[in-house]
Amino acid sequence: MKRQIIKAITVSVPVFLWMMVIANSVFAQQNLAAQARQKYDSGDYPASALLFQNALEKSPNNPFLQYDLGNALFKSGKLGQSIVLYQRAFDLMPRNSDIRYNLAFALKRAGENLIPSGIPPILFYIFYWLSLKELSGFFWLFTWLLLLSAGLWIKMKKPASLGPLISTSLILCSVFGIWWGIRFVLEPNSLGVIVTQTAEVRSGPGESFSVDFTAPEGRRVEILSESSGWIEVGLLKEGSRGWVSSKDVEKI
Repeated sequence: MKRQIIKAITVSVPVFLWMMVIANSVFAQQNLAAQARQKYDSGDYPASALLFQNALEKSPNNPFLQYDLGNALFKSGKLGQSIVLYQRAFDLMPRNSDIRYNLAFALKRAGENLIPSGIPPILFYIFYWLSLKELSGFFWLFTWLLLLSAGLWIKMKKPASLGPLISTSLILCSVFGIWWGIRFVLEPNSLGVIVTQTAEVRSGPGESFSVDFTAPEGRRVEILSESSGWIEVGLLKEGSRGWVSSKDVEKI
């Protein structure tokens, strides 16, 4: 009996301490976020951005904190960095209308449109209704369900009752797989944003190469390659490409 009590204590104490650490982290994050919103409401946007950044470091994949930090950075005059945060939040939660609106608004300030010309908005919203992680999750869920039901169908000597489940799983697996594949092919492998006021786009990776054109702050670019502090980029809107200093671009 004593041994069982000691064993229970040995197991429960680390779990309790682990839960306390998580609770303290969540409380600290919420406290920082509350302070940040107070600073934002009072008009102290740089201080608000700093507090939101500290909160985001404790929960880096929180789209709401990314959105809030983007707002504070936008109000602070940092257009490029705000678009970085809005884009990250949009990638995680594309159905949120506030995130989508602010990303589109900020991109318009940078001379770019969120919805490409000629694409009906409703089709854009449907196409980006789910994030890539959600699409991949649904694909693997229905793939697993298809394999499980097919295995049971074979083991149980092909009962008719499993036919609808197999057919539905196959259809949904195909839909989400194709949707995920199209998104994966069409979207840039690595996305970045120009975060300096003007980036000089050169013909090669170095200041010895000529400046072909300039890219304004806030423009989204596809990152093509990197070389010794220089990044080869392609501008999403114009399709032009060249090399910029790594300090001019922040990766999404």
